Amino acid sequence: MANLSMRSICPTAVVLVWLASATAFAQPAGPAKPAPSADFLKYWKSGLAELSSYAITAERYGEMRKAQGVLVFVYEEINADTRIKVESDKTPPAKVIPVLKLNSVLKFTTGVYDYSIMTSVFAGLSGPGVERPFQPQKISFTSQEWCGSVFHQVVPRSKGLVSEIHSYFEAEGDNISILPYPKSAPGVPAAGAPAAGAPGAGGRSAAFYYEDEMPILVRELDGPVLEAGAPLRINLVPGLWERRKRHVPLAFTEGVLTKVGPETLSFQGGGKAAVKWTLVTKGITVTYHVEAAAPRKLLAWENDRGEKGELIASIRNTYWEHNHNVDAPLRKQLGLTYGVTDK
Repeated sequence: MANLSMRSICPTAVVLVWLASATAFAQPAGPAKPAPSADFLKYWKSGLAELSSYAITAERYGEMRKAQGVLVFVYEEINADTRIKVESDKTPPAKVIPVLKLNSVLKFTTGVYDYSIMTSVFAGLSGPGVERPFQPQKISFTSQEWCGSVFHQVVPRSKGLVSEIHSYFEAEGDNISILPYPKSAPGVPAAGAPAAGAPGAGGRSAAFYYEDEMPILVRELDGPVLEAGAPLRINLVPGLWERRKRHVPLAFTEGVLTKVGPETLSFQGGGKAAVKWTLVTKGITVTYHVEAAAPRKLLAWENDRGEKGELIASIRNTYWEHNHNVDAPLRKQLGLTYGVTDK
């Protein structure tokens, strides 16, 4: 977080050296670069993070699990070369990428042992490599359970998506590979749909999106993304947790993103004005229900597999400053029940 007190830098020196050799960006295909609005920056550069907790039903090993999750949205700045958080003046201004970071945290148990999942999306607001609003500049995924841990990071570079995996499990092991950008679009966008080029592709590659960015994209935090009823056929990078669960290689797939339109959602004992979105890929539909009024929080979601989530509570807070025992009541505000607590 830029100008905030939380600190976290974790990539290894070996990875930094390797990534530094692949940092060149081509010029964007479009004439104008994205820039966040003054209203957006006023809200998100306030020094506060938005914390939203969810009651979740999650699938693992073919069974549904009762889970809880937290979506943490916060403004940060990262270095265009390393994709690491900027915490000093060592990064030249021309190399700074402002981002809206989303940390999606998921906790559940499988029998006697538990899972802890976090997916981080660094959605670019402007700067090098950002060619559409909220275009992810890095996505990282970690999974910890009693057998071992897995780390997976995806970074868009000039030749494609750099996919880096470090896993406890032999079948995955340690691996760095490049997934080339798609060369053709799966279909022609409907009227009013936005154009979006692949980063560093110089206009030679087709537009694509990430499943993990959808909780940001569907909120339309800085202006409309799609017209209601106008489906957008897209090349899609599947969610990293979904890829992990299915044990399939990272690959682009086709999807259809649709802003279905206004709805009244039965929510927490009453009706709530919302906007419905759907993402269809490989025969599976994920439905998102987004608050109609600003700041357009994600109220709920569900998919055809029976997985779902519903908002418990949402607060704005400098959570990184509240890490003492006396701060535990903040967890009660969010309705979080996992973890060790005093009885």
